[in-house]
Amino acid sequence: MRVNPTPGYVGGRVTVTYTVRNVGRVRITGVRITPTLPTGVPVRTRPAGCATTSCPVPDLTPGASRTLTFLLVPRAATNTTVRGTVVADGNLDDTDRAPFRVLQPRIEAVPEIGPPGFVTSIRGTDFPPGVRVRLAWDVGITVAANPAVPSADGTFAHQLLVVPRDQLGPREVLATGPGFGPVRTDFRVVLPAQQPPGLVRRGW
Repeated sequence: MRVNPTPGYVGGRVTVTYTVRNVGRVRITGVRITPTLPTGVPVRTRPAGCATTSCPVPDLTPGASRTLTFLLVPRAATNTTVRGTVVADGNLDDTDRAPFRVLQPRIEAVPEIGPPGFVTSIRGTDFPPGVRVRLAWDVGITVAANPAVPSADGTFAHQLLVVPRDQLGPREVLATGPGFGPVRTDFRVVLPAQQPPGLVRRGW
């Protein structure tokens, strides 16, 4: 069996593939695969003819194989195991397993507050390495820029400009790209720091 990709990412897609092959010299009949998929992870598609607990497989002649693929859409980070058991006539009973790990990408703004004209640093963790991550404000103006590209460990640091004279108040940074769901973090645009007022001489 095979899980792809490993790890997967929240909001992306993960396929779990079971392959059964007849390596013997006689025809195998009564073949059934029982998949054990992660609890709570939605299954978008399953092979035709598969019930929730069992999948019938046509008879396998010597050397023949059959592959069953499930498409899952994880909604939360997890680290678990998927399994599959194949049974057939003639007391055939075999089980295989594979790791099933899903990461939740995260971003933060450093700092998370600044005035119009300010450039903040957006730090990302647990993203798919090498994908193009687009960063944008959910309100206000986003200046076109090259996307962030996570390194092999899934991290990146990228600059994001608050346009001069842009609107004040709370907003969010939105990170989007292939293989994961949208990721957000808070930011606040504030007035520039004011200079101390001039001293006023008091009469006594």
